[in-house]
Amino acid sequence: MREELEEDGVKLATEEILRAYAKLFADERIVRRFKRSGVRYIELGAGLRLVEQNPNKESRWAALARQGHRIAWVMRDGEYLARIVDDSITILRD
Repeated sequence: MREELEEDGVKLATEEILRAYAKLFADERIVRRFKRSGVRYIELGAGLRLVEQNPNKESRWAALARQGHRIAWVMRDGEYLARIVDDSITILRD
């Protein structure tokens, strides 16, 4: 597993992502919600967001979220950069 996500010169260590992930699912004070969907997210800085998987969508990831798996995505400008499933990170970009 790669130890960091690098996107447009911005580096984010996997430890930072996992700390934010823990806060996201603990519903800590820094967690925000999208008004329309109620989906939780955390601003990571430099335009990066950690967004929980919307369980109401029609995808295999949503189905897993409905089963109780904790799934979140690191995103920037609508692009998926990393996926976290039950504390395991997969970097989606080289």
